[in-house]
Amino acid sequence: MTKHIVVTGATGNIGGHLAHELLRRGHRVTAVARSAEHLEALRQAGAEVRPGQLSDVAFLTDVLRGADAAFLLLPPNVTAPDNLAYQDALGQAIAEAVRASGLQQAVNLSSIAADLPEGTGPIVGVHRQEQRLNAIEGLNVVHLRPAYFMENFLPNIGLILGMGINGSATRPEVSFPMIATQDIAAYAAALLAGPALPGGQHAHLLLGPRNYSMQEVTAILAAAIGRPELPYVQFPYDQAKQGMMGAGLSESMAGLYIEMTQTLNAEKAMVHEVRTPENTTTTTLEQFAQQVFAPAYQAAAGAAQPVV
Repeated sequence: MTKHIVVTGATGNIGGHLAHELLRRGHRVTAVARSAEHLEALRQAGAEVRPGQLSDVAFLTDVLRGADAAFLLLPPNVTAPDNLAYQDALGQAIAEAVRASGLQQAVNLSSIAADLPEGTGPIVGVHRQEQRLNAIEGLNVVHLRPAYFMENFLPNIGLILGMGINGSATRPEVSFPMIATQDIAAYAAALLAGPALPGGQHAHLLLGPRNYSMQEVTAILAAAIGRPELPYVQFPYDQAKQGMMGAGLSESMAGLYIEMTQTLNAEKAMVHEVRTPENTTTTTLEQFAQQVFAPAYQAAAGAAQPVV
């Protein structure tokens, strides 16, 4: 059965993969993102595109009305002066639009550790959004709770090129689950394109292929880019926060990331989730390193070379 499926965040890593996969399966896709220019590739692939702001309740209500299902998320805004307030305002607008539109089926992008109400930094925002969506009468919703994105290592390319190290505030030996965003999109596509979602509210963990430590991550990335000597350096929290702010993050966002890292380092969350065949996905960090990280590294390294 052909479905009409709305994909918000359609130009992001997950939304882009998801929209293209749903089109490949023959479904009618309405792709939503801020930029019409960035939506052009999806328009050419056959999607209906609706550029606009998810904070615009009237706009989003109109987009969702009549759809069979939707993929929902809170797009990140790392420069927001108060990040949790940003997530709350946007989440409330999305929930209002879902309620007003009469949408009955949704897959919502949440996060590992979203079952916890505090102490998890930016994940607190998606915890609150789960509660908002759960309160909407008549909405059947599946919350996807994926592990740490492998794509989060891409910003470290600048650190590798500039300082010859890989580093963060995370303890080098703490092992936790990591996932490629393409696997999240594939899981969401299977839910949205399949039979009707289960009734009520459900949460599904997605834990990637296995747990990795930052020492292992660094060795895998280093091998893929031909720099086997690359060391991993654990930064003090204050230094890591200043580094994030220097890279353009707001003090609020940097502080939330530090809070999340402190919880991870204390092994209070994320590291003890029970792995099952249902929540284990296939793309390994080794595959990600070869297919995504190494090409991005080579492109950045080439761009950094002086023109002779």
